[in-house]
Amino acid sequence: MRKIFVLVLIFFCAICAGCFQAKFDMIITDDGEVFSRKKFVGNALVIRQIEEWKNRLEKSRPDMKAQVVVEGDLRGYEFAADYPDIETFAKSSGDLYRANGGKNRGVSQRKGWFFDEYDFDFCFSTPPGSLPPEAEFLTQEAFNGVEFDLSIQLPYSAEKTNADKIDGDGKFLKWNLAPVLIHGGEKFMQARFKIWHKDKIALTAAVELLLLAATIFFFRKARAEESDSLAKDFRLKRNVFAGLTVALAIISAYMILAPVIFTAADIISVP
Repeated sequence: MRKIFVLVLIFFCAICAGCFQAKFDMIITDDGEVFSRKKFVGNALVIRQIEEWKNRLEKSRPDMKAQVVVEGDLRGYEFAADYPDIETFAKSSGDLYRANGGKNRGVSQRKGWFFDEYDFDFCFSTPPGSLPPEAEFLTQEAFNGVEFDLSIQLPYSAEKTNADKIDGDGKFLKWNLAPVLIHGGEKFMQARFKIWHKDKIALTAAVELLLLAATIFFFRKARAEESDSLAKDFRLKRNVFAGLTVALAIISAYMILAPVIFTAADIISVP
């Protein structure tokens, strides 16, 4: 009986190998916009399951737009949703990106003057299988063509990540979820990155330059002034602007370089 089971499994795996592909793609712009794409394609053996996923997703997520996709012998759907910022995405996202108490935090956000910092902590899990050793080996060999990936394209390099593949100087991250889909278990996907506020950086730099220019101006006026009382007044103003220049530089450096520690209060994902 055991041999018959293995033979049947060999036949099933032979016709199913490479029959399913799933891709979760996320693009984040330097303005914080999020473009989310989900694609499920498969052959005739799995198309009914894909249709069921499509129907459930459309009911639970009316913001997702489905489009038919045909790739050779594979057929399925691509779902697209765009969000104006990461916070909106985190509060509208599906199960893969949600926070699960005691397991993963989903999306955390800490806003700042020069940048907003984000921490992605996602989890994908499926029940573990209970196949005999022979079946486990055959399944693994047969489903090598199955693809299930999550990729994130960032506007700036990730500061920390456990991605399986990192390209583009740390801006393109990719995780392979196929082993968990096939064999069961859990996989955590983590990434931390910043989105810089270019307008606020430019404003701060402009103020710093004005303070420095005022310092130089009163420094020259104090040296050129023959009246002791006026020279003393110019030196006082020079010292005031010099102090403001140094203080702004120190504060700016601290705000940029100080490490960000996320807490439970920073979680913005829907549980």
